[in-house]
Amino acid sequence: MGNCEQPEFPGSSFRVAARPRARLFAGLLPALLWVALHLDLEAQPTLRVDAEYVRVPVTVLDAQGRTILGLTADDFRLYDEGIERPIRNFLLDQSPINVVFLLDVSGSIQDELTEIRKATLRFAQAFGPEDRFALVSFSDQTRIVQDWTGKLRDLRRGVRRLRDGYRTALYDALLDTAADMLAPIEGKRVIILLTDGLDNESRASYDQVMTRMTRLGVVLYIVSRTRLVQSKVAQNERVEFLERVMRNVLRDDTSFVDIFFREKEASMNHLAEVNAGRVLYPEKLQALEQNYAQIAQELKGQYLLTFLPPTDSPGEFREIRVVCLRDVGEIYHRRLYRAP
Repeated sequence: MGNCEQPEFPGSSFRVAARPRARLFAGLLPALLWVALHLDLEAQPTLRVDAEYVRVPVTVLDAQGRTILGLTADDFRLYDEGIERPIRNFLLDQSPINVVFLLDVSGSIQDELTEIRKATLRFAQAFGPEDRFALVSFSDQTRIVQDWTGKLRDLRRGVRRLRDGYRTALYDALLDTAADMLAPIEGKRVIILLTDGLDNESRASYDQVMTRMTRLGVVLYIVSRTRLVQSKVAQNERVEFLERVMRNVLRDDTSFVDIFFREKEASMNHLAEVNAGRVLYPEKLQALEQNYAQIAQELKGQYLLTFLPPTDSPGEFREIRVVCLRDVGEIYHRRLYRAP
């Protein structure tokens, strides 16, 4: 994997504010948390768009989290670096979807495999014969478990081949998957990442992942297990002891475990939302199937807006903002694009 430049992204100041002493300690947590965690858990219309147009996937949800259909171009305003741009094309995007299920299998997932298999297969059943899927797992290495297929039986065989690994190279897996699996593919490209977010092995950086995915226009959804594992980590004897020691030394009552997990969640939220998706946080493992069903509904209910960008730009990436004029709950859309 080659080196990739690390530009400064517009609107990328996602880090959670913390007091300096707390942040010093938070930097020591990843290795300890990983050890504690694994000790505890070893347990269709189509749209032809000229290359110069920028494509912006948009998902609109109501207050109950359901996709809102039936909107028109007149219901939206699009801003490029704060300047309103005319929406040149608009439609409900029902083009074929290419989905990679990217599964974090670091640590022990044996107790979770049944729910993962059920959720993955139920998700695939929501799509048509024109859509394609691939299954990739990762721990310290990234592995293609099932290459591109449109057949449920292939996917079913793939999830049966899942095996748990050891350490976690999350950013490496995202970078490799975007480059190797999705870069050669035309059309609508999606990664659905299931992870606890605790990277401890990657050579790639957050900015390298952001650069690659923004260039490719990959839609990213994350189903995060952080809230399933945080309480177990906080209750680990080693972590509790270290927190008591550091609070006494620093005279600071901050929960450093909370800081660590808030920062992990903030970075995942930013990465997903910049790339037209979002993060879902199941409170229990049995909610995984419901989360996957929600993602399927949103992908099939996405709008596609296009606009003509300026011919030059001072930076490599430009920021997009889409506003819906209707009374809606949430709107998710692509937020960055590579400037001409």
